[in-house]
Amino acid sequence: MALIRKIEGGDSSALMTLYDATSRLVFGLIMKILGDRTSAEQALLDVYTAVWKQPAGCDPRLPPLEWLLSLARDSAGAGLHGRKRDKARRGYAASGAGPEMTVAPEQQQRARSSLESMPPAQRELLEWAFYRGMSCSEMAAEIGKPVGAVRSHLRLGLGRFSDYLSLASAGEVKTETATGEDIEARKSD
Repeated sequence: MALIRKIEGGDSSALMTLYDATSRLVFGLIMKILGDRTSAEQALLDVYTAVWKQPAGCDPRLPPLEWLLSLARDSAGAGLHGRKRDKARRGYAASGAGPEMTVAPEQQQRARSSLESMPPAQRELLEWAFYRGMSCSEMAAEIGKPVGAVRSHLRLGLGRFSDYLSLASAGEVKTETATGEDIEARKSD
């Protein structure tokens, strides 16, 4: 948070320090969403430009990395939706998913393990929402279920994801082998 406050004061070296510490992780997320290096580089630039222009937008109750990843997801989502519109106008389908992220392997493993521990329906909806930028109504139409059911699955999945990551970062869960039942059992201890 100290770096954000320095950026608010116009300290460009603080922005450089923040960029050096976080840009690989932020870029990895953007690449996963967009799957296109040129678009991802532009979205990354947009994220750090937003940090420079509006550092006060960082909620002091949240870790700065969480704010950056939120900005990254929003920036990538805007790029993804723009590409969807462009491709729809030109009449061809979107390309496949991007390359695997190779930065912050410990956090990446925790997130993957958490997703793998979820029921397939929850995992798929979370991936659609996060990586494809789909809305609840779009997902409901895709799977033929009511919007309320989709929201419930997303809410349950996000809760499980959050619980898992909290327990894993506290060292209470072995990320390679934990299941949903393991998470529930450890939470109740």
